[in-house]
Amino acid sequence: RRTRTIWILMKVYESLSNSDYHALTDYVSSSFVKGVAKHSIAKALQPIEPSQALLFGDAMHTYFEDRQAFHKRFKVFKDAEIIAQILERRPDIMAPTMTKDYKTYKNDFECSLGENQVSISEADMERIQHMYNSSLRNEALKKVYDLYDPYDVWDEYSFLTTEPDLFDLMYRVRPDRLLVRKEEPLAIIDWKSCRDASHKSFKSDFYKFRYDLQAAFYCDVLEIPLYNFYFVAIEKEFPYNTAVYSLDEMTQTNAMQELNVIKYRIGEWKKNPTPELIGLENANEITLL
Repeated sequence: RRTRTIWILMKVYESLSNSDYHALTDYVSSSFVKGVAKHSIAKALQPIEPSQALLFGDAMHTYFEDRQAFHKRFKVFKDAEIIAQILERRPDIMAPTMTKDYKTYKNDFECSLGENQVSISEADMERIQHMYNSSLRNEALKKVYDLYDPYDVWDEYSFLTTEPDLFDLMYRVRPDRLLVRKEEPLAIIDWKSCRDASHKSFKSDFYKFRYDLQAAFYCDVLEIPLYNFYFVAIEKEFPYNTAVYSLDEMTQTNAMQELNVIKYRIGEWKKNPTPELIGLENANEITLL
């Protein structure tokens, strides 16, 4: 459902389905930019295959942002009893979820689901609830909200630019949570599930998965200062710690510089989609390591 245009040359959609949003392939996305940075344009063009990690992330984000939508889409597969029965019959089994009995039981459950409904396990449901409660208790996240008070919350709004920029590109972004005041964008909150929310571990994930470019891209498109982008890292295992991270000045500068380089590469490829431009950046010359 389209709402209104709040910035010049920007369209805003309050509720755009995942399929409709990802079908907008004429628009450059954060995922595409990160794919180019991590490998090549050719790699970024490949569709992302569904996985358990992506399903869990989708469920977590939906639970955090819209409880009604969560319960409509996700149905808990109550498997504790069947697992207990399998282990009682075969106590030597290391992975009861890999047995034929379990798979048959799960298949029957999934066949009973309605259109667009997805099953999640009891363990994942419990995990998401622990993560949500952890985020509510986190003092750093409370401070973020206090910084922009009073504010409105826009969860999973979709934003599309309507005119090509100097690279002849148009963009789409869908921030997890946007804090706004009188339709003015103030800050972005991005939920990240992880195994370890400690500074050292999350910093490794930050560069491995190119979260720096994600933040730069979102803030560039929405014209928000990069220091107003916050990652909320929440552990998906006990003790379910939550930590909040932002970007220091040097990281901001480097990310914006690299973003412009990547946008230039994408723009050049769009104008001339040759094998030389679609492949690895260093594929056509000897590169010293």
